[in-house]
Amino acid sequence: MSSDGDIVGYLAFGFGAGVYFFFRGFRVFRQYRVLADTPVAPIRSIAMGLVEVHGKAKGEELTPSPVSHTPCLFYKVDIERWERNQKGGGHWSHYRADTDGVRFYLEDATGKVLVAAYGAEFDLIQSARREIGTGRRSGKSLWALFRGKGDRTLATGPGFPGTPSGGVMLPTPPREDELSAYVARGPQTKASSIGVNGFLLSFARNPVSFLGGTGLSSHSYRLTEYCILPEHWYDVTGTCTENPNPRDEYDRNLIVKGENEPTFLISWRSESQLEKNLRRRAALYVFGGAALAVVCLAMLLAKFGWL
Repeated sequence: MSSDGDIVGYLAFGFGAGVYFFFRGFRVFRQYRVLADTPVAPIRSIAMGLVEVHGKAKGEELTPSPVSHTPCLFYKVDIERWERNQKGGGHWSHYRADTDGVRFYLEDATGKVLVAAYGAEFDLIQSARREIGTGRRSGKSLWALFRGKGDRTLATGPGFPGTPSGGVMLPTPPREDELSAYVARGPQTKASSIGVNGFLLSFARNPVSFLGGTGLSSHSYRLTEYCILPEHWYDVTGTCTENPNPRDEYDRNLIVKGENEPTFLISWRSESQLEKNLRRRAALYVFGGAALAVVCLAMLLAKFGWL
């Protein structure tokens, strides 16, 4: 009986997921149409309103990312929690997202423009992934591949400060107890978001008993980090407004998330690559979601003898 109930539950979940992805596909397709209808403009000639620019990220101030301690201009961390089921298995479920950083400039051959990345949708290369807690695994990460006897190790790859030897110095990764404290603190910025759950309430009531050792209770968390790195090229589509605090006559514009036009996307891809990726994602969501919803609904109807 419980097996039949599980099957019905899975089918109902699949139907709901299919409907969600179906409508999400139309949202992604709208993004594609906006980008396709908004050509990349030289930064010096951008006007007020929706714009798309492509340039190199620059900034005088850097902030360390929470998962890898990478010096960056802006970061996003997706936090997932391992949810167990009755059969001993489980799945990763979205817990919350955290974003923070500084305003930075995007510069091309014609000029530069200030970008305030809060509220943006990010399409960035993953910079690190860590698992913490005791609920599923021991908290290993990609840093274990590079970690030796010392605290800092040389490796190759973009985005890290150079060394005199020509290698790249990896920043010292945070300890698991530091990451546990980071997750437990909850959102620290206006751009952070948290799911509907009792995590923060439980932690606020009894933080000592809730935090077990270096882990977070009996749960495991997976933290995936994405960074905007200085001297890297990015494509930014957003709303151009007047910079309230310009440094000079060439610093009068600011790109933000618009009030009337919600499109605000920061991507490491070029314009053509980004449009191709959005078009492919939209088709996958619409047709894949519709197929999943129809199949699960048909199986549910057959299960109850209505088909």
